[in-house]
Amino acid sequence: MWGIYCKPDFASGGIEGGAMPCKVDKPAEAVALDPYGPQSTEFIASPAVCDMWTSALAFCHKRFEGKAVHHRDEHFGRLGCFTPDSFPVFDVFRENCYIIADSNHGYKTIGVGELVARELLGTPSPLLQPFRMARYAVGEVRPVSASPFPWS
Repeated sequence: MWGIYCKPDFASGGIEGGAMPCKVDKPAEAVALDPYGPQSTEFIASPAVCDMWTSALAFCHKRFEGKAVHHRDEHFGRLGCFTPDSFPVFDVFRENCYIIADSNHGYKTIGVGELVARELLGTPSPLLQPFRMARYAVGEVRPVSASPFPWS
């Protein structure tokens, strides 16, 4: 266990969050990507995960003690992917596909829309250069964080 995370869920007026990822122990070609999210019968969290998360949230934030009764019993979870260095990839893939792969947490990609749009119009960005796919082939991966969390 390396921690939990939570954030406001403005759509529901509550909070949402998660915890440790589960390793998928099957070949990539055997992983069903569809249906995605809560509609998946394979990649949703178990009731035990809900209990663990609400307990951990109450432990970390005392204002949530005794609030597990407000937890909605619905399917959650989804299949996510991490890049080898947990940093995003911004690059042309094949001839006609530009990839913005966020390594499972979108906050790292919030500010790149304009830079990517300019690249698509022919002006490469030196700010995106360190995040090209080629970094893996040449061994120039991003520095490993001292954080225990895979998204930082």
